[in-house]
Amino acid sequence: MTAPIFKVLSGPLPTQKGLSNAITAGLAPALSAGSKAADLFPHDEEGLLQILHFRNQIAKNASRRARWFGGRLFNRFSGEDGTYIPLSGTHLRQTLDVAGIDSPSFVVASGQYLLRLDISERAAAALKQSRNLPAPSV
Repeated sequence: MTAPIFKVLSGPLPTQKGLSNAITAGLAPALSAGSKAADLFPHDEEGLLQILHFRNQIAKNASRRARWFGGRLFNRFSGEDGTYIPLSGTHLRQTLDVAGIDSPSFVVASGQYLLRLDISERAAAALKQSRNLPAPSV
């Protein structure tokens, strides 16, 4: 059975909000507002490529860590996944468009989604090709 192309996230858990507020001395909502605002606006090709490259690398590192118990524990606490990358609705729509996949109508700009890594890598490769950049070394 093939894994879904993307998953819809339900939002942060109350314990995650409490932890982030404790770490940032209560400034998490203010700092988070800037991040949420940046996620609502679409990026140009270069910006989207940077986002995808960064998140793809995080997922690949999580996949490598998942080979041993300590790495799986780290991934669980950090929320990193080796098979999916987190994207906002705006960036998900852009990425699916670049990958040649029609985005469903229920994907909203303010939503949070997880996109399968292979689809993200395909979109990043297409962006690199359109910008005449060298292929990534594996």
